[in-house]
Amino acid sequence: PMELAMSAEAIKRYEAALERLSPHDRQLVILRVECGEEYSAIAAAMEKPSTAAARMACGRAVARLAQEMRRVG
Repeated sequence: PMELAMSAEAIKRYEAALERLSPHDRQLVILRVECGEEYSAIAAAMEKPSTAAARMACGRAVARLAQEMRRVG
C-alpha cells in the first residue's frame, strides 16, 4: 500500500533515510508507518510507559526520518 502511494525515487529516499535512523527510531517508524500499528500496541512492543509516550516517541522518530529524507534527497 505505501509503495503504491510513493514514487520509486521517494521510496529510495525513504529507505536510505530509514537506514540512517537509530535502531529504536527505525522500529518505531516501521511499526507506525509501515505496519499501521496503534499507539497502544507500539507502547507494549517498545516497552513505553503509556500510549501517550509511544505517540510522542513515534512523532519524534518520524520527524527525524523527515529530516534525514531532506538530507538524502
